[in-house]
Amino acid sequence: MKLKNIIRSYFLKESKNEFKHISDLEKQILMRVREEKELEVELDKNFTPAPRPFWTFRLPLAFATIVLLVFFVGVLSNNSPAFAKGSIIDALIGLKNQLQQELTQLLSNDPSYRDKDTQKYKQTQQEWCSVSARSPEEQEKAVAAIRDFMDRPDANVEYECVVRNPNKPDEEPLIETYTLDFDRFIIDIKTNQVIEMAAIEGTWGENKDGSRWSSPEKEYDYTPRYTQLEAARQAREFITDHQIALGEIDLEKLTLTREANKDELGNLNYFFIWRGDPREENGEIFTPQLTLTMTQGGQIVHFSNHLKR
Repeated sequence: MKLKNIIRSYFLKESKNEFKHISDLEKQILMRVREEKELEVELDKNFTPAPRPFWTFRLPLAFATIVLLVFFVGVLSNNSPAFAKGSIIDALIGLKNQLQQELTQLLSNDPSYRDKDTQKYKQTQQEWCSVSARSPEEQEKAVAAIRDFMDRPDANVEYECVVRNPNKPDEEPLIETYTLDFDRFIIDIKTNQVIEMAAIEGTWGENKDGSRWSSPEKEYDYTPRYTQLEAARQAREFITDHQIALGEIDLEKLTLTREANKDELGNLNYFFIWRGDPREENGEIFTPQLTLTMTQGGQIVHFSNHLKR
């Protein structure tokens, strides 16, 4: 198993309430890193080298291995089980934070990672998502919200990533994304509620023979089942009946606008937009808005909640 998976699996098993004295122990980690050369020799004596993972960029994976070894050696030499447990956990937290900082710096500042279509960038981004993930207990709340949204209690929801502000990479992320089948869900980290749902963007291209290819796409139910008025009633019931996913939303305080549109194939979609009263926030005018798009067959195409900024 890759070292990052060992670190992450052990770290995520523990409650956040047990993670104390992070700052002091992180300083110890960084102090030990200065002795890297000497510790690498010690590492070779005690561990069988594992196959090198795909990290071909200059992220110090050896640093992670060495720091982990240092703390395990130091902890095992201590006679207190409680000290051992706390020290290992704290060491792993410090290591996780260090790895996250390294990856953030690479993705934000290293020119060789500017091309987002390269495997180098994609793999680094995947690693950043992994070390930046919240605890399983918190992620379970987000998964429960998505399952409630879809009315699928056993849905196989997959964590994708936390979303950082590209202009302020050091800020704590406010949202994270999950996927289910062909849909992507954006979760508010503070509330663990769905604030947006939309189909995952497809990919396409051209073959050598000039023919076109495209990735599989989501299929929609366009059975002429509901009129616009009936669909509006369905949309309202969906919002009020899914408080686990969406929170408690008082639609009576919002003004509804209804629209309908047919695509080039004649498929009919209904658009429902609830708006609140405009208000000033941070010197700008903000209008709260809740949007739900539904097919005439009653299937939700898109949802977004921008009632709060």
